[in-house]
Amino acid sequence: MQNEHQSNERLRPTNKRNVAVLVAMAIMALMIISTYIPLPYYVQRAGTAKELAPIITVEGGVKDEKGTFMLTTVRMSRATPLWYVYAQFSKDVDLISDKFITAQGESDEDYAKRELLVMQRSQQVAEAVALKKAGYPVKMEDQGVLILSVMDGYPAKNVLKVGDVITSLNNKPVKTTNDLFLLLEGKKAGDAITLQFKRDGQEKKAELVLAQLPENNGAKSHRAGFGITPQDQKRILFDKKITIAANNIGGPSAGLMFTLEIYNQLRPEIDITRGYRIAGTGEMNSDGTVGRIGGINHKIIAADAAGAEIFFAPNDTSGDKSNYEVAVETAKRIHTSMRIVPVKTVDDALQYLQHLKPKGTE
Repeated sequence: MQNEHQSNERLRPTNKRNVAVLVAMAIMALMIISTYIPLPYYVQRAGTAKELAPIITVEGGVKDEKGTFMLTTVRMSRATPLWYVYAQFSKDVDLISDKFITAQGESDEDYAKRELLVMQRSQQVAEAVALKKAGYPVKMEDQGVLILSVMDGYPAKNVLKVGDVITSLNNKPVKTTNDLFLLLEGKKAGDAITLQFKRDGQEKKAELVLAQLPENNGAKSHRAGFGITPQDQKRILFDKKITIAANNIGGPSAGLMFTLEIYNQLRPEIDITRGYRIAGTGEMNSDGTVGRIGGINHKIIAADAAGAEIFFAPNDTSGDKSNYEVAVETAKRIHTSMRIVPVKTVDDALQYLQHLKPKGTE
């Protein structure tokens, strides 16, 4: 009996150790799941505000600014259970369903590539608008249709890639998205077409059988296509060489601020920063209008953290609230003294700066 009792005593610590090991393993498993397992959401939060003079160089331009222009960014990443829970309690983190971010069947890698392509287009438009405003001649040359995304389950999948540029359909030239739509007009699902396109500078050809395109905003589509998101590929021709080292920043929202910085370097007789730290956001359209962007609440936070004194916000009318209205609400919530300035066009921003008294003289 004594030996049996002693044996049981020896087993109890062992059982306790086993339970402790199991508990520790369970905790580690939960930590891994909560930290690394992706969910069908993206997390959006404040990024940074970057000064533009160090990353933009205009041939013959002058970088003699007493103040600075800054682009603002939003951090975007796949949500995990940990981020999902945190977002429920934080006003500074947004959860967005991935169906509003990525195209059907689009990988995270293709999404990132698409964002960089959109950024390149944003830079081109900003350069053209700034040069025109500064009085330089600018020409634009249509070069085809750029593929921004390829839809899963449609003919283009596994044939075309993000970044390809379509140049002809059935041996007829394609210079714009309108050309492409006109050539597809009247065609039906099951019709075969031949595409010519450029990939990494090389000419390629592919045959595709058209399919009926998916519903659009709940309405059944009667159009046949091959399942891409297109954008005009343009080459902008001008005499000045402009370099923008934006690295891996994606999306179109830096367009307005690119335009202002380039214009300022082209007009050395006046520093339009007036000595202020000026941040902002907005897509730059070729007609000079400023388009709505996402995540402006996070950009206000980023600009405030970087010491911005003025923030240009698109005063659009395409949503329930304009970017400007959301920016004002966020500025009040975080108690910033930063001035929020509404703009509908680049001229609105330029006129505001023209009438702004230089810092220290107001």
